[in-house]
Amino acid sequence: MFKYWIRKNIIFNLMTFFSFIIFCFFMSHIFFGNRSVWKIFELNHQINVAKQELIILSNKKNYTLSEIELLRDDNLDPDIISEIVQNSLGLIHSDQIVIEITK
Repeated sequence: MFKYWIRKNIIFNLMTFFSFIIFCFFMSHIFFGNRSVWKIFELNHQINVAKQELIILSNKKNYTLSEIELLRDDNLDPDIISEIVQNSLGLIHSDQIVIEITK
């Protein structure tokens, strides 16, 4: 009877131990695996950063498109041409004031 009780106790302890090991394994995968909670927060942060970069790039695109529109032959603006020439050739002097007007 005593041997049966010891054997039963050992089996119960081994089952508890292996259950704990399996529980730890799955918990580590939940928090630190490839599809874990930590990765979800990290990916959401990367998505937010990418959205901010997209907004900045789309604003730059719109600004460039408006400058291109001002340089077309049917809509030629002499002020923008003189500004581009002065910036690219370094003809802006220290006593001149350049005011950028964005649309």
